[in-house]
Amino acid sequence: MVDRPTICVTEHIHPDAMARLAEIGNVIGPGPEADDWPARAEAVIVRSAPVSQEQLQRAVRLRVIGKHGAGTDTIDVQAANAAGIPVLTAAGTNAESVADLAICLALNLLRAPDLHDAALRGGRMLAPRQRIGFELSELQAGILGMGAIGRAVAQRLVHGFGAQVLAYDPMLPASDWPERVERAETVDDVLSRSGILFLHLPLLPETTHVLNERAFALMPRGSFVVNCARGGIVDEVALAEAIADGHIAGAASDVFEAEPPDPQHALFSAGRFIGTPHIGGSTEAGLKRTGMLIAERVISELKKPREIED
Repeated sequence: MVDRPTICVTEHIHPDAMARLAEIGNVIGPGPEADDWPARAEAVIVRSAPVSQEQLQRAVRLRVIGKHGAGTDTIDVQAANAAGIPVLTAAGTNAESVADLAICLALNLLRAPDLHDAALRGGRMLAPRQRIGFELSELQAGILGMGAIGRAVAQRLVHGFGAQVLAYDPMLPASDWPERVERAETVDDVLSRSGILFLHLPLLPETTHVLNERAFALMPRGSFVVNCARGGIVDEVALAEAIADGHIAGAASDVFEAEPPDPQHALFSAGRFIGTPHIGGSTEAGLKRTGMLIAERVISELKKPREIED
């Protein structure tokens, strides 16, 4: 009889992906039963749960880490590499879902249906000036980061709304640069010209707090910010201050430096701000694509012959 590997899944993934994993292994989780994965797992699949150096030191049977998504900032990748444990991701599979949410948040900022709804429920109307919004095509749109999600947002802005789009990403080859999107030479160029800014950068040491007090000051007064990337990209205190003084007219974020954020977070009382709890990839289609891809990648790794130690 062939031994079936133990696969721990720390958080909910699509049922089809769970079923696929169960075809080749003993699946544990999601839930508390998967919390002790370092003691038992040959594979672990995580979404937002951390994978620390201490856990890896205890995970003597672990052969592969699967990240349900693209960002690996919650995983000690250096420690995994040192231990010879591959970290596999499902980059790009949730791009359409996240792009939809980014546009949704942008439209909410520009048209404020939530504020109108609250006013109607209270038997009142918003002030005349508050009832005037913007079309997406009225504002110069800027995008920082043109990976799969940034390009999906650009496609929606250009072809769906007729918006003028300016973007920055020094890593994307010219051959992959989308048509009708102006390529900026610097981050500052995008900041200084954007009436609405979309963030789609990875969280790296060089991108941490790239949106800070200086950056917000460069943006036109009355501009908007949408962050569906990573919370650490934005200095949240600086953003709250920029909203409070009116330089930033409004902001929306699906991500925070600490998740979930404190209900007393400064952004929630700064002014026009919309927060969502990291739901960018949480659509039926997005979860299925992401779950099935990471399941297949983990299975492929588990099927590789094990090296025999001397």
